[in-house]
This record gives sequence, structure tokens and C-alpha cells, in this order.
Amino acid sequence: MRPFVRPAALLLATTALAGPGGAALAASDAPVLLDTVTVSAARTEEASVDALSSQSVVSAETVRQSEADRISDLLRAVPGIAVQEAADSPAAAINIRGLQDYGRVAVTIDGARQNFQASGHGLSGGSFLFEPEFLDTATVVRGPVANLYGSGAIGGVVSFKTKSPSTFLRAGETWAVENFSQVSTNNGIAQGLTGAARIDDSFAALGSVVFRNTWAYRDGDGNRIRNSANELLSGLVKAQVTPSEGQVLTLGAMVNSGEYRSGGATSTNYDNSVVASTVSLDYAFEALDHDWIDLGVGAYWTATDLDQTHVTGALTGNTRNFRIDTVGFDVNNTARFDTGALHHALTIGGDLFHDSVDVVDPAGTAGLYTPSGNRTVYGAFLQNTVGYSDWLEVIGALRFDGYTLSGQGTSSSGQRISPKVTVGLSPLERTALHGIQVYGTYAEGYRAPAITETLIAGTHPFPAFDFLPNPDLKPETAHTLEAGINVKRNDLFTAGDTLRLKAAVYRNDVDDFIDITGVGPFNPACFGPCAYQYQNVARARIEGVELEASYDAGWIFAGLSGQHQRGEDRTTGAPLDSIPANKLVTTLGFRAFEEKATLGVQWEAVDAQTRVSTAAPSEAYNLVNLFASYAPREDLRLGVNVDNLFDTQYRPFLDSDASPGLAVKFTLRARLGG
Repeated sequence: MRPFVRPAALLLATTALAGPGGAALAASDAPVLLDTVTVSAARTEEASVDALSSQSVVSAETVRQSEADRISDLLRAVPGIAVQEAADSPAAAINIRGLQDYGRVAVTIDGARQNFQASGHGLSGGSFLFEPEFLDTATVVRGPVANLYGSGAIGGVVSFKTKSPSTFLRAGETWAVENFSQVSTNNGIAQGLTGAARIDDSFAALGSVVFRNTWAYRDGDGNRIRNSANELLSGLVKAQVTPSEGQVLTLGAMVNSGEYRSGGATSTNYDNSVVASTVSLDYAFEALDHDWIDLGVGAYWTATDLDQTHVTGALTGNTRNFRIDTVGFDVNNTARFDTGALHHALTIGGDLFHDSVDVVDPAGTAGLYTPSGNRTVYGAFLQNTVGYSDWLEVIGALRFDGYTLSGQGTSSSGQRISPKVTVGLSPLERTALHGIQVYGTYAEGYRAPAITETLIAGTHPFPAFDFLPNPDLKPETAHTLEAGINVKRNDLFTAGDTLRLKAAVYRNDVDDFIDITGVGPFNPACFGPCAYQYQNVARARIEGVELEASYDAGWIFAGLSGQHQRGEDRTTGAPLDSIPANKLVTTLGFRAFEEKATLGVQWEAVDAQTRVSTAAPSEAYNLVNLFASYAPREDLRLGVNVDNLFDTQYRPFLDSDASPGLAVKFTLRARLGG
């Protein structure tokens, strides 16, 4: 039987008081964590396998299994998702179901949106920095069903939650310190230290710092990849205050800073210094004497400050700066009540964020390609989740979105209401085939144009062509149909084993899709059109099938995930250039010596992506990774990982550089606590 709702605030408060003792917070080596309780697309606490949406969760144990040093390592086994990375940047951009950049995928860290943008060759409108060692959980919701997380997420949401005192401290501990040390034969060294203390039942604090010295890596052919070295220093502090049972206040601050060089052999090179800061506040309160208040309030400030110095070309020695500040808040409350045989969870909320982009380039034209400006995006939503008996659940929701944008003497604005309807059935719940749920969803989403898309203006140096602003851009609207199945079985083949499975088929039609397009005829002097402009050029259609499953019998565990997707411009019939390749990820692992030792293999099979219009196609590849760990004591863990076992030469579609070849990572984790 599927639980109807999970009260969010009570779970948080109980965890903060008692520490992580429940099954929902227990570590697992399984690659896909479908039992982990998190905030779902419906803004209530529930396990991913119970969610009536395409939702996945990765946890801190995923970091420990892969000893992740890149964001792509964290999300490798999540279907429908691709992580775009550049060798000469420590940042990453996330693609969900063929959509990315400029907020199509809403990326949040502790509820704070990451909206950095800087036009250029490589990552641009949607890249962010995140230290994998800080991860507690990452919730991935695919499709515009995630619009309760905020405006613009027509592709989906990736919500990172960082570690906190309540999840770091074990049951019975009042303090703990953990050291992390790692060396990789093809990727450098890393060192980290985390400490936390519970002062009393109402206050706990945590601090963490990680340093990474990444070497210039070699690809599968043995070539040293240009400008792939960097140094990163990251810090996290967090405090939790629990003034009374049923409420918890969490304050957090995180800084990721990096030094690196970017640019290719024939393009301008820059020395980069970046600082990405996030400050967040989260308050949760659930009334213990009635079910009408389950309140969540969040506020945040983020800033990304990128300084670049020209080290090649005519402007050598000159500097430029890109900065974006984002402030925002969100508030929501869920009231639970019955009307006859119907059980309701009525959620009402609203959110707002404001972007301020400031670009300074006294000697160059960066301010033209990434124009300064301001954008305010706001919204409100109403959702009612209705359950009947143990076999029927219906979700109906409406979201209102609006935005205003201004800069360079230009302004624009817009508003829209987007609906969502989901029906879930568990027709076999009272039979021997219980634990099977099917659902169907229709959802719409709305994305406001970004500052760069609207205001970009200037002349590209060579080949010479103009960028034209477009204050008449229309927002994008997405219309998604999705059908899915959830399977949740225990004691299937042997006592205590678990099988979890989610599968979905979807179609997402995006109207008024915004893309850069040539204006005017081909001109040999410009190597193409002599002007480019962001326009509403396409009626995009993206279709696909996704699967994720896990099986765990204690001594053996396995995972399977994958996707098959296609995208095209319905106006011209041309394929979309943002659709990642089809892939299948298989994981098989074993536990031994009273589960102190873990050994496993992960195989990622990726198809070629040749359905492109102007993007560079990619070849098929197979990637095999090994992982092993041994914990002779609860406070000591040794890990060995072999990434790219067969030294395969490969380049993921969307990436501009070949990925690392064979790398062996050695990791030591040691802990003291009391």
C-alpha cells in the first residue's frame, strides 16, 4: 500500500533531534535509490518509487561508491539526464530530456537557484559549481511536472541538498570529525575535512572544507588535454535550530572557488578566477495538534563572480568580469483533511527570484554578448492531491507565472497559467501482485526569456557578424503527456530482498522554442549570415522512454537504468541538436565479510548520436568502471576505484573535449566521534 503523504516538517524536526536512525536515511550501495524519502514533484515528502512522476534520487553513498570528483559521476546512472562538461572549466550544465540552458532545467542548491550565464565558446547559460563531497541528496524530477519547484523548469529540476548536522552525525553522537583523502592517477589529489557538533537537543552545527588539485588529464589515446587542470577550494557551514518539536530552522552558507585557464589552441586563452557563493535559510513547521499546517519557508542569495584575464591575443593583460546575483524566496503550506472517503493534501504556495547581471569589460565586447540587465520571475501555485482507499490518487494543480525583464533601454514582460493533472491507480493492491502502480500525467510549463537571449547585441570579431537584440521574444511553453509504472516488491526471491522499478514514456511539445538563428542570406564574407538573433523559431517535440530499477538481497545488489529519446523541430522536421545519445547503465555489486567489503562493476553503454542538424555528432562507446571498498571498522573506510577500465577514447555528445582515459583512484575516509 502506498502511503498517501509524508509530513515534511515533522520528518525534518525528528531527524534534527534524534539523528539519522531511520531507514530513509540509511546508507545503501545500490546505484538507484528509489526508497530514499525526499521532497517530490508534489512538494510532499515521499519515496521516489511512490512518486507519480519521473523522479530519481542519488545520495552521499553514491559519492562514496564512485568516489565522485565530477558532477557527471554523481548523475551517471540517472535516466533522461546528461551532464555537459568542458575540460577547461570546473563547472557543468545539466540537460534533462533534451532541454538545458537559461533555466529550462532549474538547478537549486539548498533551495537556491543557480542562474549563472556567460556567452562564449563552451558552457554558457546554465553552468554551475558544486563540490560532490558536500552532497546529502540530489533529487532529479524530469519534465514540467516539477513546476511547483519554481518557474521555467520545462525540462525538469535537479535539487541538491548539502549535508547537515542531522544527516552527518550518527545516532548517539554529539560530535564527529571525518577526514577524506584521495589521489587519482589521471586526475590529481583531493583533501577534505568535515566536523559537526550537537550542542543540545535544540542546536547543532557543521563545517566542511574540500581542496582539489586537478591535473591536466590524458584521454583514452594518451593525449594530454589542453587546459584541463584546475584548483578548487570549497567550504560549507550549516546550523540547525530546533526550538520545539515540529519545527526546525536551517541556516547555510557555501562557497566554491576555483583557479583555471580556459581556451583552445586557436582561440583566446584566459586565466580564470571564479567564486560561487550561496546563502540559504529554510524554516519548516508542522502543527502537532492538527493537520492544517505543514509549512515550509525558504530564502536565499547566490552570487557567481568570474574574473578573466586575457593571456593570448591582442588584449593580453586586459581583464573582464561576469557577475550574477540572484535573490529569492519560496513559501508553501500543505493542509491535510478528509471529505467523506476522500483524503486531501492541499498545497498552496508562491515563489520569486530576481537576477541581476553585471558585466564589465573595458577593453572588449563581453558586455555586448552577455548584456547586463535585471529579471524578476514570480509565481504562485495551488495543488490538491486526493486519495481514495488504497488504489486511487488524483493530483490537480494550477500554477501562475509572470516575469519582467529590463536592460540596455529595453524591457519585456509576460504572464501565464499552467495546469497539471495526474491520475494514479494501484488496481492490484489487494492481490498477490500488490506493489504495482500505474499513472498518467498531463502538465504544462512556462519559461521566460533570459536576459542574454533578449538583450544580446554586438559584432563578433572573426568571422564578422552581428548579434541582434530581440525584445519581442515570447516565453516558451511546454505541454507534456507522460505514462508510467512504479513497482515496489519485498521478499520477492528471498527473505529481506527488495525490488524497485520505475519506467515512463513521455512526449513533450515545446511551443515558441527559443534558439539562435541566422538573419539574412549566406554571405561569404561572414562565412554565413551576417546577423544572428535569438528567435522563437521552433515547435519542438521530444519523445522518449526511461527506465530505472534496483534489486538488493544484501550480499548482492544490481541496478539498471537507461533512456531512448528523440527530438525534432515540428516546423522543419530537422532533429534538435540538444538531444543526448541513448544509453544504458548496468551496475552489479557484492557485499562480503559481514558487509564490511563491497565490490562491483558498472557498465555504461552509449549509442552514437548522429541525428543532428549543426552540432558535431558523437560516436558510440562502452565505459566500464570498477569500485571496491573495505571498512574494517565503522570509523575507517578504504576505497579503490578504476574509472574507464579499458582506457576507452570517447567524447560524450554535447561535450567539446574527449573525456579522461584510465584512472585509478585511492580514497581513505577516517572518522572520530563521541
